[in-house]
Amino acid sequence: MPLAVAVWGVVLLCVLLPAVAWGCAGACTTAAVGVLAFVCRRSHGARGQRDHGGFVVVVLATMAAAAACVGFALPAREAAMRWDGRVVEITAEVTSSASVGRDGRLWFEAATTTVGPPGHPADSSAPVRLGVDPAEGFDLGARIRAVGESSATDAGEHSALVVFASDAEVVSPASGAFGVAAGLKSAFVERSLRLPEPGSGLLPGLAVGDTRAVTSALNEDMRISGLSHLTAVSGDTVIDGGGLRT
Repeated sequence: MPLAVAVWGVVLLCVLLPAVAWGCAGACTTAAVGVLAFVCRRSHGARGQRDHGGFVVVVLATMAAAAACVGFALPAREAAMRWDGRVVEITAEVTSSASVGRDGRLWFEAATTTVGPPGHPADSSAPVRLGVDPAEGFDLGARIRAVGESSATDAGEHSALVVFASDAEVVSPASGAFGVAAGLKSAFVERSLRLPEPGSGLLPGLAVGDTRAVTSALNEDMRISGLSHLTAVSGDTVIDGGGLRT
């Protein structure tokens, strides 16, 4: 528990205040080296004291690694965020399930491979959130291309950009294990839709995190009754401003 609390604490600090990421990494590394040297010098101390010192070294080293991970991710995120308010073309791999938002778009998370002006995208590796016109094929693991207006997110958000796509296509469908999972998920949803309402729309959300069949009326009723959290059973669905998103 102390290890988890310490790591989550330093990650939260670095995510909310990105400028301190490398400073935290350096401070934790220096502290870990100092504690390790102190423990080694106390070769005649009690065993319990040596074990305690070793645990502190592990905690500090893990905190340093977590802060460094945030630091390494920052350049790509900052490069992507420079496209705030501009029309961009991206190619990316879908990294989450998709769900229909309150605006009628199909929303999902993706990891970019290129970002840039339409027709001239450059290499990039940053998390983004895309909203596209509802269509089949935007499954976890699929490679897609999209053109749309982008908006940078605030500190603490997983995605560096939100892209409202005006044009989107599946370049390469999900393959391998992702392809098998997408096929099973599609078959499950298809069979679920044969059930009576409202279960036909709700069951896919509860079981596999696919909330596309949840009607706006049912979504609103669940929000009002405080039951929207039930679709979080899938592990992928979260509440977004009172609506369901995956």
